[in-house]
This record gives sequence, C-alpha cells and structure tokens, in this order.
Amino acid sequence: MKTNKLKTNRIYFYLFIILLFNAFHLISEIYTADLKEGLSETIILLPVSFIYTLFIFWSRVYLKNKLIPKIIDIENRSQFLSVWTTVILTKTVTLTFIWQTVAYTFENDKELERSFFDLVFWLVLLINFAVIAFVYFIEIFLESQQEKQDIKIKLTQYQNEKSVAQYLALKKQLNPHFLFNSFNSLSGLISIDTKKAEHFLQELSNIYRYNLTQSEEVVVPLKKELELINSYMSLQKIRFGESIIFQNDIEESKLHLLLPPMTLELLFENAIKHNSVDISKPLKITISIDNLSLKVVNNFQPKNNDYEKSLGIGQKNLVNQYKMLHSEIPVFNILNNNYIASIPLIQPEI
Repeated sequence: MKTNKLKTNRIYFYLFIILLFNAFHLISEIYTADLKEGLSETIILLPVSFIYTLFIFWSRVYLKNKLIPKIIDIENRSQFLSVWTTVILTKTVTLTFIWQTVAYTFENDKELERSFFDLVFWLVLLINFAVIAFVYFIEIFLESQQEKQDIKIKLTQYQNEKSVAQYLALKKQLNPHFLFNSFNSLSGLISIDTKKAEHFLQELSNIYRYNLTQSEEVVVPLKKELELINSYMSLQKIRFGESIIFQNDIEESKLHLLLPPMTLELLFENAIKHNSVDISKPLKITISIDNLSLKVVNNFQPKNNDYEKSLGIGQKNLVNQYKMLHSEIPVFNILNNNYIASIPLIQPEI
C-alpha cells in the first residue's frame, strides 16, 4: 500500500514537471510563431512527453525490482553504478535511434536530403540523455531519502520498545501491599498449619520466580500466565477462603497464544483490591476466550465510588504496551453488574 502511494506521488510529480515544460513551450511558441501553431504542437507534445516519461519511470522500476537484483549484488557500489550507467546510456541511444528512424522515414520534405546522423540526431540524443538521467537521479535521490527515513523510524521504534521494556521491568514488580499481606498470612499459618504454610510459601516463591524470569519478556504464552495466576489465587484463597471464587474456562488449545507478562496478575489484583470480598457477597473472577480476546470478568461490587480513577494507572500502562505490540488494545467496561476486561491475544509468528 505504501509503495503504491509513493509511485502515484512520483507520477504526479513528473506530470507537474511535464505540464510546466509544456507551458513554457507554449509561451515560447506564442512569442516566436503564433497561438494556433503553439496550441497544436502542445496538444501533441503533452501526451507524448508524459507517455515517454512514464516509460522511463516504469522501465526503471521493473529493472530495479525484477531484473538487476538477479544480475548483480546490489550492495556492491561499483557494480551498482556500472549497471545503471550502462542502462542510462543504452536507453538514450536506443530511444534516439527509434526517434530518428521514425522522423527520417516519415520526413515530409522528400526533396530535402539530410544525413541520418545530422545535427538533429545529436540534439535528440542530448535531450534523451538529459531526461533519462534526470528521472534516474531523481529516483535514486528520493529512494535514498526514503531509506534514511525508514531507518530513522525503525530506530525510533526500537528505542521506544527498549524504553518501554525497561520501564515495564520496574513497573511489574509486585505490589508491596501484596507482599505485606502475604507475609501476614504466612506468619498466621506457621503456628496453625505448617503444611498449609509450606504450600503458601511455595506458591509465593513461584510468583516471585515468575516475576524475576518473565517480567522483562515482551510477550509470554498464556499457559505461563495461567500458572502464575493459579499460584496467585492459591494465596488469595488462603487469605479470603470461600469469599473469593476463581473459574477458568480457557481451552487447552488456546494456551499457546501470547500476551504481555503479568497482565493477569494486574487484572486480578485490581479486581480484589477495588471490590468488596465478603462471604455474604463472594467475589467471582472468571476467565475465558472469545475470538482471540481474553475475557476477565468479575462481579462488580466496588468498595468506593472512585473505582474508575483508582484503576487508571495500571490499565493505561497495559494499553500503552499493546499500542507497541498489536493492532488492537485492551477494552474495559461494565455490563450487567460485571466488570469486563477484554485483552487481545497475539498469535505466535511460528
């Protein structure tokens, strides 16, 4: 799409140059001859010069994209210059011979005998060379500028991605409140149920191991995120008991799909932090997949009226990650007393 647009813009550029040339030619004819003769010549010259320029342009495109890469190493500067110089000279001579042959064959004044290689031949040769060289050098210049621009864009994108990755590595550290609450729960379990305390400690270590090993990755498989969230919810079940319910409706065939690391932890943490969790009103969190979109749904029972504001920072960070990674971004809404987070899943390249 981008290439076609560039080619269209080039054609418009050459059309403008040709119109400008023909306008000067018409003005010159008006001054030296008359308006009628100038108009008649311009009507013929305008389409001929445009078709002629288009031929030079499109033949160069064909040679550049199809033929020349098969003949030479385009990274070799000397070969590159030699081939294009040969092409320009060959085109110049060929078009000049064609023009002179046609003009010589259909010469109206049969009584006027002139040499094939007369002054007109060399003048046409010079004009052909000037036009072809102009088109080729303009194209080489514009292509080099476009390549530089593309390199700058890619470099900027890389730097942005690197900055985002470094920032996310810091941002993805687990909430200190979560750590504080976990240690409180652990200290209470040690004196009551040592086996449960051991299990609690194991799940906590799983969470931190994942945080250390995966948080700097750009994307991770959904399977790994679910392993993390299983450990995370095990800790929450010990803390809240039957007041919190987790339901996983994801098919095993979807576990290869990708998403940014710690995404589920962010969504589950927000759900627990900002909603009431009580045995009389249990918090239920359900995850499923619908058309390559991960749905994280919890019953909406906010602790306060500033629910939307308190969610802002984490959600904005997640959205910004997706703007770098994917054509779609996460969507958050409230429907039928349910808070729904729709997270696009990314297909692996292989």
